[in-house]
Amino acid sequence: MTDHEINDRNLGAGDPAAAQHVDATLCPECEGAGALATGEVCPVCEGTGKATGRTGGG
Repeated sequence: MTDHEINDRNLGAGDPAAAQHVDATLCPECEGAGALATGEVCPVCEGTGKATGRTGGG
């Protein structure tokens, strides 16, 4: 393989749906933790970790 070729071996071996958020009962922002990575309370679920239905945008 030369330097300008792309190594595409093992691409497509995984399930792309596995990387997506699959549990609809968890908050999509904090994924059920109730807090962000910065330690702040999640503004979407307000710390509950549950989906609130306020995730849409308009």
